[in-house]
Amino acid sequence: MPRLRRWAILLSGASAAVMVLRHARGPAGVETPGGIVMGDAAGYDSLSRLLLGSFYRSVAADIAAAAPLGGQILDVGCGPGHLANRLARDHGLEVTGLDLDPTMIERARANAEQAVAADRRPIFVVGGVAALPFPDRSFDQVVSTLSMHHWADATAGLAEMDRVLRPGGRALVWDLRPGVVPLHRHQPDPLDKVAGSPLHLASVTPWHWPWRLTLTQRIELLPGDGDAGTAGT
Repeated sequence: MPRLRRWAILLSGASAAVMVLRHARGPAGVETPGGIVMGDAAGYDSLSRLLLGSFYRSVAADIAAAAPLGGQILDVGCGPGHLANRLARDHGLEVTGLDLDPTMIERARANAEQAVAADRRPIFVVGGVAALPFPDRSFDQVVSTLSMHHWADATAGLAEMDRVLRPGGRALVWDLRPGVVPLHRHQPDPLDKVAGSPLHLASVTPWHWPWRLTLTQRIELLPGDGDAGTAGT
């Protein structure tokens, strides 16, 4: 029985790694002026629901631990809304999800109708990170998962994240670690993009997913005023 369980874990981990590889290389992606969007929204919705459940669960818990009570969260590159819906449903946060792809936003809204009570559902908006359609200092946290390597202009996107963050807020970005994805040796380091932005780097942590593998990293950024406030770490 332990052997069967070990094989099941290894197989699931391999499947997750393949999904991340495909996501990173973007063979099904479509280039737009704002960045790459997934060509098959329905397929990505199903695949991410199956393989990214544990990732979103741990990420949501981390976001919630750092957010003020009733905090307002912006999820950039929200895709079909699995993380945004979990943050609203399980942690009571006010969440806005943003994605370049109108089809993804439609799926996110449909998923929210099935998963989240009407009075807690996130707001989902079509838009790009380089020109966020929100006023200055609108959010307590801006988060992004497995999206930044698809942005056409990451420096502009990070500057926009800084603009919409409130004093004492923070940006939390989960993205691929450089050089760790098979067949993708030239994956750029997200930290190179951070260096040219007004956000200040607070910490970089390898993120254990899937299981004991660390294909991703957690990047914590503080707004230009450099004030982390009293939010959790």
